[in-house]
Amino acid sequence: MKPYDTDKTPWLFTPHNDGELDEYFSSDHTKSVAETSRRIIGSLSESRDRLSGKLCYGFNYNQRRYKLTLLQFADIIVRADVTIKKLRKHIMELDIDNRELRKQLADMERKKKR
Repeated sequence: MKPYDTDKTPWLFTPHNDGELDEYFSSDHTKSVAETSRRIIGSLSESRDRLSGKLCYGFNYNQRRYKLTLLQFADIIVRADVTIKKLRKHIMELDIDNRELRKQLADMERKKKR
């Protein structure tokens, strides 16, 4: 029996050891998201709608690699979601820090006026 074929399959969809997924979901994926986005944009083709004349985009893919393409899309969606959640958490932490600093500044200004 042939081992699991992972050739060009996104890492998320390959077999991995315990704990590796934790690292995946806590990693920064911005670089991977940007690279895959460039590849996706590169595979788009422009055309005009025959009736309205409006610009349309089509996605060019190789029929034999369709499953791999779908896996890559799913992988990039998961990576983007992880990145968004990490950014949201970081923004919330910064907002809390900002509130604390504003409170300290207001306290200092009140003390200065006395």
